[in-house]
Amino acid sequence: MESDGVSTAFSIIMDEISAVEEQLNEEGSNAFKKSQYSDAQRLSEAGKSLGTFREKLEVLRDEWNSGIDISTRKRVKVESGYTLKPHTKSEKTNLRITMQNGRVIQQPSASQAMVEAIEEFGIEKVRNLGHTVCGVDLVSKSRHEKYNQNTTGDYFICTHSCTKNKQKLLLEIAESLGQKITVEIV
Repeated sequence: MESDGVSTAFSIIMDEISAVEEQLNEEGSNAFKKSQYSDAQRLSEAGKSLGTFREKLEVLRDEWNSGIDISTRKRVKVESGYTLKPHTKSEKTNLRITMQNGRVIQQPSASQAMVEAIEEFGIEKVRNLGHTVCGVDLVSKSRHEKYNQNTTGDYFICTHSCTKNKQKLLLEIAESLGQKITVEIV
């Protein structure tokens, strides 16, 4: 299939939507496992809405590819000097956190481990420190529309960062709270 600016844009958008769908699935599964059924239902509804939107985009993409002749499609180009970088993620890493009391936290994902460590520190204590991730409160009572957040009880924990930044943030939190922990990237 010939590529053009619109086809490239569709590809990027579809990749980003797929990544968010995976995140919603993980968060919904975690909420369900923790018996947070209202959160699981809300995440399920968000996933359904996103799936419906993705289906509409697929129809538009197919219409673009089959309904517009190739010579016209080729006229739509990405300006020279402007590069679109595909969404890439580095190799998946995780965290192993050893708390001051000797408890070791290691979950299926670095985000889940981070949330559990924050729970161990005390969510309100961490919230009162006022840390932010990407300009979003680390611990909040409301969901942010753009950034990844894991839920725990009535709180939303912003986990939209790489594993290295999660490690750094957890060490800063521990220091602020006067606790000694180790945070390994595994």
